[in-house]
Amino acid sequence: MIMRVTWGKILPGKWDQYEKLWNQMAADTKSTKGLKGRVLLKDTSYSDAGYSLSIWESNRDFENYIKSHPISKEMQDCFVGQYITTVCEVRGSELPGLKLS
Repeated sequence: MIMRVTWGKILPGKWDQYEKLWNQMAADTKSTKGLKGRVLLKDTSYSDAGYSLSIWESNRDFENYIKSHPISKEMQDCFVGQYITTVCEVRGSELPGLKLS
């Protein structure tokens, strides 16, 4: 399994717009082959920063998604310029029954 971890700093006052765009993108692509799930996290220490996590069955599925779904211009326009993505191999997990309202 692969996890994509993205941290970004959002322009002041743009978090709600970014969150709406993220949720729409997640809904539009939830049936993507190999996608196990996604989570959007808002930093509690820095109100204009957050993380996006996605879990993938394989690196191949993840790479195919990246090639066919670039980050939208609208989402890019929400970032201050600080945007870091890391791809990790999942070596352990304990997330049974995780449901977000």
